[in-house]
Amino acid sequence: MRGARNVRRVVIGTAAAALLCTGVSTGIAHAASGRPVGLELDYTCAVASGPQLTVAADVTFVLPREGMVGGDVPHFEPAFIDVDLALGGDRAGLAARGGVRLDGDSTATLAASFAGPVTLESEAVLAFAPTWVTASGGGLPLTAAGGFPGLSVQQPGDYAIHLGDLELSLRPERADGTPLGTITATCAPDPAQSTLIGTLKSEPSIVEHPVRPSRLQVTAVTPTSASLSWHAVPWWFETAGYEVHLDGVKVAFVTEKQATITGLAPDSQHRVKIVTRDLHNLSSPPSQGLVFATPPVRG
Repeated sequence: MRGARNVRRVVIGTAAAALLCTGVSTGIAHAASGRPVGLELDYTCAVASGPQLTVAADVTFVLPREGMVGGDVPHFEPAFIDVDLALGGDRAGLAARGGVRLDGDSTATLAASFAGPVTLESEAVLAFAPTWVTASGGGLPLTAAGGFPGLSVQQPGDYAIHLGDLELSLRPERADGTPLGTITATCAPDPAQSTLIGTLKSEPSIVEHPVRPSRLQVTAVTPTSASLSWHAVPWWFETAGYEVHLDGVKVAFVTEKQATITGLAPDSQHRVKIVTRDLHNLSSPPSQGLVFATPPVRG
């Protein structure tokens, strides 16, 4: 299939420049970035243990930038789409408790459809950063990050992306660590709003590059630092190392599949991604993003 007619194949390698005659660079230095598209929606949530609630969701999709001939993603290559979620709403119910901490096991799933030459349905799995939420003002919006499993967009063309239902599984706890149970909710977007968040363009080409890192996790955290680890596999060319991107900025380059970020502010939230770079200075698509929170300094 990779040798089919009318498919532009781009092999990222030392002789790759000779394969293109369009003047487009074969390097993918832009791979650590993406094309963000966003939408703010009101969701009505049916909560199993209480009345319906309305929450405001600020959703950002980070679309890949891996195409070489005008698209976002080459067809026959999986499209990895990151999702950021900021969730706001009424915090008055927290007043009687004096505030709660959102456990790091709190999750969400966000449905979306991708309508183009074919229609794809998928769900993004998101994880919330541990967050202290008070009735008087702290903690909201709640932030989560994750992404869709690799989407197979084998038919080139434009795919309109529409948001669907949001499923929440939140695990609050008191300051002393006492769990308050799990809050589950099924949230539907207000039907009066447009759910179109953007368009993904699949191009008729194949681009090859280092393999995207996976299984990024926080292994330790202090008020001013966070230690990370991830999984990565080699490809055709030897790996030179890994770029650590914090809040959209490259902050480190390491040769091991682990790193410690220092100089963070206590009680703050951050977004991290990892990019593999090989000895030819070619880079992978970024890993799925991960949000984490540093704890406050205890007196």
